[in-house]
Amino acid sequence: MIRRVLRVALLIAIVAVPLWWGYGLLNPQTDRALRAQRPAWTRCPGSLDMECASVKVPLDHHAPEEDTIDLALARLPARHPDQRIGSLVLNFGGPGVSGVSTFLADPEPFNTLRSRYDIVTFDPRGVGKSTPLNCRSNGRPPPYLAVDQTPDTPPELAALVKARNEYAAACVRQGGALLPNLTTEATARDLDLLRSVLGENRLSFLGYSYGGGLGADYAQLYPGRVGRMVLDAPSASAGGGPTDLDAGYASDEGIKAFVVDCVKRKDCPLGRDVDLALDHLKDLVQNRDGLPIEVTGGTLGDALAAQGVFESLYSTDFWPDLRRALADALDGDGQALYDAAMEYEEPAGYSRDAATAISCNDTSSRPEPENIMEQARIARENAPISGSWQIWGSIQCQGWDTVAGSMWWGDPPPQLTPIMIVGTVGDPVVPYEDVKNLRSTLSGSVMVTLQGNSHTAYRAGDRCVNDTVEAFLLDGVVPGADVECPAAGTGER
Repeated sequence: MIRRVLRVALLIAIVAVPLWWGYGLLNPQTDRALRAQRPAWTRCPGSLDMECASVKVPLDHHAPEEDTIDLALARLPARHPDQRIGSLVLNFGGPGVSGVSTFLADPEPFNTLRSRYDIVTFDPRGVGKSTPLNCRSNGRPPPYLAVDQTPDTPPELAALVKARNEYAAACVRQGGALLPNLTTEATARDLDLLRSVLGENRLSFLGYSYGGGLGADYAQLYPGRVGRMVLDAPSASAGGGPTDLDAGYASDEGIKAFVVDCVKRKDCPLGRDVDLALDHLKDLVQNRDGLPIEVTGGTLGDALAAQGVFESLYSTDFWPDLRRALADALDGDGQALYDAAMEYEEPAGYSRDAATAISCNDTSSRPEPENIMEQARIARENAPISGSWQIWGSIQCQGWDTVAGSMWWGDPPPQLTPIMIVGTVGDPVVPYEDVKNLRSTLSGSVMVTLQGNSHTAYRAGDRCVNDTVEAFLLDGVVPGADVECPAAGTGER
């Protein structure tokens, strides 16, 4: 997610009713009729210049004549209509991120692109105001948060499996016919219908993280309809990419980058030696397994401690907050670290329920809990701060049925127009090697590499990246070779 959903401050209120009530009595539509829609734009509540609308998309793209669901949209019209190129569609990542509320909260990063584009975004199906999925009543936290999420014993494992099964069953009850249609493939097909609705022959698109993977999936499905497309830190897991359970994949490298910087700072609570600081942080996290810290709203155990650290790595802008949170935790106050972890579970503008549904529908991988426990043990040796927590994320699809037809790529699509791929060498969320591997599947693409430690690069403070992306999107300038952007200036963080 771009800058942890750009610190979105808008909360989406979702009423917990079975979702099939929202679309069971709609009139049949054909694909042609749906593509002929035109949004009825009106001013978004609370905004002076942003416009909102909704359009209908098929519940099941393979049966467009049957039920439809609503897709919520927002746009900022181009400032210079006489120079307008068309519409540029944004996806901020996820899955599960509301494009509308994210864009409403902070449209400023896209001011340059808005000079010649209508900037358009949307709430993906199941998210925000696009027929939202809500698996839990009264906004209750998911049941798995009440048990140990990195179990070490058979009773702890049984409790986690039971909680995960309960959560999956609740999603089935509440989701109805929508649930199996929450996939990245379906969202990519929504994108193509949105392209038609906006009156565009080709899709111009900027996608961050999972949104970059979504753009790559769109290119797989519709290679002849790709316009100017930028994929920033694209996640290869979008659409059901390889998800083999492997402890060797767990890494503390992003945390180490933070620690290397921390020990140079006067306010670093971990000391002045990198190796000792890493040990100090490891002990802080691992000791929470047997000695959790009670905080307002819950308990800071080892899993949430690791999660709180990891979630603070999305941007180097968050590193000062992480230093303060660690100083508090070392003094026995785990509230800030707990809050950082919970911002991942339920931040404003984000649906954990939709994210889980999409992720689990996209893949057939359902590792055995006992195998996860063994791999987590190995990962804890290789990445002692966050490895166990990372591997236990593989249990999220426990209790979920496998959706037939989840896509992943066969042969690479033949690209008719270049795609720009942006990757950051020290990205703590999407490994740079994964970005390069994804790039290799998109023939004719060009790579922009940033030396840095944040997740996503466009409009993150680096002029080289910004200028290269904007020249491509605004003027169609395709670099003759891959672009290497040096590390941005290191100011006080």
